[in-house]
Amino acid sequence: MTSEIPTIRSIHYLGSKLRMLEAIKESIDKVAPKGGAVCDLFAGSGTVSKYLLQFGNVISVDIQKYSQVICEASMSLLETSPDANDILLDIKNHTVSKTLNRCFDELINYEKNCTAAAKCGNIAPLYEIIEHGSLYILDKEQTDELTSELKRLMNHSLSMLNKTVLLDTVDSMICRYYGGLYFSYEQAVNLDCIAHWVFEQNGLLHTKALAALLSTASDIVNTVGKQFAQPLKVRNSKGELKVSLLTKITTDRSEDVYTIFRKWLAYYFSVGDSTHKYYTICDDYANALKKLKEYNVSVVYADPPYTRYHYSRYYHVLETICLRDNPEVSTTFPNGKGGISRAIYRSERHQSPFCIKSQAEGAFDVLFEKVKKLNVPLVLSYSPFDASKAVTPRLQTIDQLVEKAKQYFSQVEIVSPGEFTHSKLNSTEKNFEANHEAELLLVCR
Repeated sequence: MTSEIPTIRSIHYLGSKLRMLEAIKESIDKVAPKGGAVCDLFAGSGTVSKYLLQFGNVISVDIQKYSQVICEASMSLLETSPDANDILLDIKNHTVSKTLNRCFDELINYEKNCTAAAKCGNIAPLYEIIEHGSLYILDKEQTDELTSELKRLMNHSLSMLNKTVLLDTVDSMICRYYGGLYFSYEQAVNLDCIAHWVFEQNGLLHTKALAALLSTASDIVNTVGKQFAQPLKVRNSKGELKVSLLTKITTDRSEDVYTIFRKWLAYYFSVGDSTHKYYTICDDYANALKKLKEYNVSVVYADPPYTRYHYSRYYHVLETICLRDNPEVSTTFPNGKGGISRAIYRSERHQSPFCIKSQAEGAFDVLFEKVKKLNVPLVLSYSPFDASKAVTPRLQTIDQLVEKAKQYFSQVEIVSPGEFTHSKLNSTEKNFEANHEAELLLVCR
């Protein structure tokens, strides 16, 4: 294992535990018997799992596929690595790459011209791409909000995709769904080209290359906070275009996909651990806890979500890339009215019970009960909130959790490892993981 693993951020992840890894390990060591595995129950980007693997066996659990991919790619060792230059050559030369580039050639050139015009003061055409540039939405809704030129070019790309039999295939999925909104059209084409090659590979090479693709997408996405909760809002409350966003837009959209992908390939090809064992489980936390009876688990570390914001909302693009499908997209309202969601959310996107007010208390009951049945200690992360400030409170307070935990465990201790603040999203959702007094650990045994 390389020394980089504890500090590398594989994707831009909300509430990352990067700065409290030592504190988590210290609490685990106090209660965990030697020799057993640590279960990282809500593994997310795998930061905790990767760190703990240096010291013992680890079981990473998350219901999201992208999490399993990143964890496996980070913790498994590839004995022989192919040359990155050969990989990039294969990607650029395969038929799908050449076809996709032809289908989007005019649209890519148009966006480049819009970018040049924006730098000279005419920002409207470039901002229109971010507001209305999804081919998927155009194909499904035939929106009239587009200018004639952008609409013509988007329809041209759709027609070209149809002629080349790529319109409804996974090989054009990133371009059709997310091009224009989250990425430049050129970036989206390149991501699709890489994805085609990745899914032709097998075994660990496939997993590591897919993780490199996910990390690349996370690095280049043109949003606030590098999340996928929604495309940039390019207008203010008065409907005026935000000139202040121009530098971010042009910077993010100028990032070269292949250069960044090469960097992440080098990282994932170099990391892994042959000393300790690791396992990954892609499942609901309750089902996963049942499965843990088959493993020699010594402690469960859990970092569930605590607010009404569903994590799946922030990583749905990464999940779709992993699942490699053409998902149905949710509408703005549950009754199907209001049109396609601007963020292009998957309709079957996971909704965590920990993020639903009526279900959160019961979800913690299930968590405590099933860990207790395993007869192992539980270390639970919790971010407090200041109820006097204009922030969305946690659905469960620390006092409620302590009282709940005492119903299942004989000893419950609160450990305060220090003050931390987590990633913010934007001014309207600054409460999500920001400005809290301290991160707490609830140690139950």
